Parts: sequence; structure tokens; C-alpha cells
Amino acid sequence: MVQSTTLSTDNPAADSFVATITDTAVLDQTVVEVLGLMMNVPVVISEVPVTPTNVPVTLTAVIGLAGALSGAFTVVVNEAGAKQITACLMGMEIATVDDTVLDGLGEIANILAGAWKSKIPALSAACLLSVPTVVTGTHYDIHKKTSSFRLARSYRFNESVFTITLYGEHP
Repeated sequence: MVQSTTLSTDNPAADSFVATITDTAVLDQTVVEVLGLMMNVPVVISEVPVTPTNVPVTLTAVIGLAGALSGAFTVVVNEAGAKQITACLMGMEIATVDDTVLDGLGEIANILAGAWKSKIPALSAACLLSVPTVVTGTHYDIHKKTSSFRLARSYRFNESVFTITLYGEHP
């Protein structure tokens, strides 16, 4: 699942910058490297996005972006997926969504965001990441300022799906 929205400007350099940031190949390579190689979890692109629903609990890890890029990097996953990905990261069984899962999902988002930005020279040293914030609940929305770009991509790992969304603007 790919959703990409980009507002064109009269600035070719800014348009080129946003095109680089919203390149799905960079995001795909990052996800495969982090989950596939680091955690030994096979990952494939999914056509089914994850959105907060009434049941089960949905978790969203948010990493703020500041500097050369202003916005956020989010990872949305349902309860079962959060437990699966945390279990792979920690190398242990996870039975419930607890602080371990919240911290694990935040760390996964942080690793993914850091690996993604390191692949883009214009962001590598010029974009700061916030500490992760993890939102849990049912049927919620994350409201954000209108952005000049948005990229959403979903991935399947084991029996679960997670969706990464990047949005923001070039200051």
C-alpha cells in the first residue's frame, strides 16, 4: 500500500528534496535492512494498511523530525503485531501489551527513522529525531499540521502488518 501526497512548489530544489524523501525504494530498503537483517524477520510490502480501529487495540509510535525536515515518522500496528515485533526485537515471548511492548515499539520506530534518514545525505546530519512517543487505544486519530508531503507504506511481517507514514515539510 502506497499513499503519497506531494504539494508542488515553484522551487525545483525543494521539489527534488521532497521527491528524495518520498522515494519508496529508500523506505523499503530501510525496513528490509532493519527488520529483515537485524531482527531476522522477513518483510514484504502489504496492500492492506493499518488504521486505528475499535478492536483490537492499535499502537502508534511517533518520532518527531526537526531541522532540514520538519514533520514526523510514525509506525502504526495492532496489538498482535506490536507484541510480535517486540518479541523479535527482545528475543522473548510477549503475552500482553505492557511497558516492554511500548518501549520496544518506540525503539523499533526510532531505529527505522534513524536508518531511513541516514540513507538521505541531506538529512543524515541535518535532521534531528525526537524521543519516541507511543499512543495506544482504539479508533483514534493523530492530528497533524498540514504538510507539503505525506508517504504511507504498509509492510507484512509474520502474520502482522504495520504501516509507516512520513509527513512534513522542508523548512
